[in-house]
Amino acid sequence: MTKVMQPRAQWLIATDLDGTLLDHYTYSHSAADLTLQQLEAAGIPVILNSSKTRDEMLALRDSLHNRHPFICENGSAIFIPQGYFPQRPERARDEMGYWVLEPGATRRSILDFLRHDSDSYGAPYLNFANASAAEIVAATGLTLAQAEKANRRDYSEPLLWQGDEQQKLAFIARANAAGFATLQGGRFLHILGQTDKGAATTLLKQIYQHYRERECRLIASGDGPNDLDMLSIADIAIIVRSPAHPPPHPSKQLAHHPDLIISRDAGPQGWAEAIQEVFSRPEQSGHLPNTK
Repeated sequence: MTKVMQPRAQWLIATDLDGTLLDHYTYSHSAADLTLQQLEAAGIPVILNSSKTRDEMLALRDSLHNRHPFICENGSAIFIPQGYFPQRPERARDEMGYWVLEPGATRRSILDFLRHDSDSYGAPYLNFANASAAEIVAATGLTLAQAEKANRRDYSEPLLWQGDEQQKLAFIARANAAGFATLQGGRFLHILGQTDKGAATTLLKQIYQHYRERECRLIASGDGPNDLDMLSIADIAIIVRSPAHPPPHPSKQLAHHPDLIISRDAGPQGWAEAIQEVFSRPEQSGHLPNTK
């Protein structure tokens, strides 16, 4: 009888959603579905890590048949299904069937800053809290129901910037001085607490490692500048091409990354292509099972 070799590492995959696992225009994930099924069959968790809200991600998680922890609002909160690990992680609280860790700031504190800042400097942006559902639909291409979910935020605020670059840089400096961070996503400038996708992913990876005998290794994938922090801490970093903008410049964060892949195709097709490339390497041969 042929002995089945146990993989030397426990792989984890952290992935952005919009423009990466979801098509930039249609939000479809169908091109990635077969690969997602193969990863689930191989026992490789896919961790959704997005600027989206908890409510948005819960709906997408159902549609993707995903049962793993997820990270919302650019690293502001980590949601772990209760019982997923043998014990509740330290500093986590219980909420609606999840253990929740919150590295970020509250939306209320962010909106207080925006109100005071706009009194002095104006508001050359459309932010979700001051936008109608119709305006959010127009800015994002979401349905009305999806736009309402997108506006039920807890930890961050998206800004559709309408001013010039000089105004944006001055705003970012004031936000940083007030103790907040900003991240440029595919469409929006996000203001949030002093966290990011990479910091939250690192924390979650440490929790996985605590309960795994094998070394946990990380693949991270994304298409926007706000994904670079997550890509920089991954063992394998995947930049997924977008039909709407060039790949984010790796700059100093990824300039010397030991294993960087830039997909040939865009969106979920490019994501699936890159994941299949990783697991077709000789050292990973046969790791992903065939599924029907």
